[in-house]
Amino acid sequence: MMANLLADYAGPVRAIAGYTKYQKTDPEFRSPCAVDYLPISKLGAKWYEPLVWRAPEFVAQVARLEIRRALARARAKIVMAVFPFDDWFVGTYLAARDLGLPYTVYMHDLWRENMQKRPAGKALAEKYEERILRGAKRVFCTTSAMQRHYEARYGIRGDLLPHVIPDQELRRAPAEIRAVGGGKRTVLFVGALSPYFNQDSLAVLARAGELLPSNYELLFCSPNGGEEFARAGISSPRIRFAFVPRREVQRLQTEAAVLIAPLSHKNGTDDEVKTVFSTKLLEYMVAGRPILVFAPSGSFHADSASQSGWGHVVTKDDPQALADAILRLSTDQSLAGSVVRGALEEAARRSAKIHAEKLRQWVLKDMPDV
Repeated sequence: MMANLLADYAGPVRAIAGYTKYQKTDPEFRSPCAVDYLPISKLGAKWYEPLVWRAPEFVAQVARLEIRRALARARAKIVMAVFPFDDWFVGTYLAARDLGLPYTVYMHDLWRENMQKRPAGKALAEKYEERILRGAKRVFCTTSAMQRHYEARYGIRGDLLPHVIPDQELRRAPAEIRAVGGGKRTVLFVGALSPYFNQDSLAVLARAGELLPSNYELLFCSPNGGEEFARAGISSPRIRFAFVPRREVQRLQTEAAVLIAPLSHKNGTDDEVKTVFSTKLLEYMVAGRPILVFAPSGSFHADSASQSGWGHVVTKDDPQALADAILRLSTDQSLAGSVVRGALEEAARRSAKIHAEKLRQWVLKDMPDV
């Protein structure tokens, strides 16, 4: 997401990156700026993931030293600390404080609310969240619901910096709904399996798939394989799994009968479900095929899609209700066309060029005089 934004940022920028378990190699990915990779990230999944789960503050302190050196080498004047990885987030804050640098924070997700099942992470959030957010020159939020959340919790009115779409992808987007051929109708899910964000809803989707006519299939494009989904209680002869390069995923999105965005009804924390925006929706919006939002009432997904018309919304946590909505959206061309038009309009509002320029103006305002 930062690559989408920074690709259109008209100013000097340098990134400092670390390891994440969601990291996958994409040979087509090109960083929009120079990147420093932190040495601790070389530990990899075998050592890094258990360490950060049990001792995130220790990892943050190690990262602090590495980030401080990287900031000094880059002669940084202002720092953006990006959440959702708490070890790098805290390390960036501490390094900026050590060097006396002003910093902003970009909250892609909520922090404290996501740590209820991770004791060490919860302790880290309780220790640092308020001091980091209150000490920031600016707090960027990805949704208006997140802005309201932090205003209620800390009295902070964050600035809206939504997830954005690169202009080259907007230029490639169709002007209206794409036609799809006959034969098998595919309901496509793109994304990682998450016990907090979508596992329960994907299980409902699996059951809904078996209620659809025989020419429908569910396709899960995910870094998690079929065995991992099965261990999570998600399995069906109607599901096909694939993990393919991004370009192939984008092609599949243009050919699907329905693009589905499931969000937890039962497992996620209420605050997180109400404020989050799934990044998969960005590519969905420019695919030219209708989006079905399966999310709880009151969530940003459901409210935004209903208000702006970029998705057809199902809030009832029920396989039959979901199957009925899939059938309707895949056969009612008037409804599908309306949803696609709404998605293309929402995509235009998320132009990377527009929001990168807003970010540049904020940076210029917040940067100290030198």
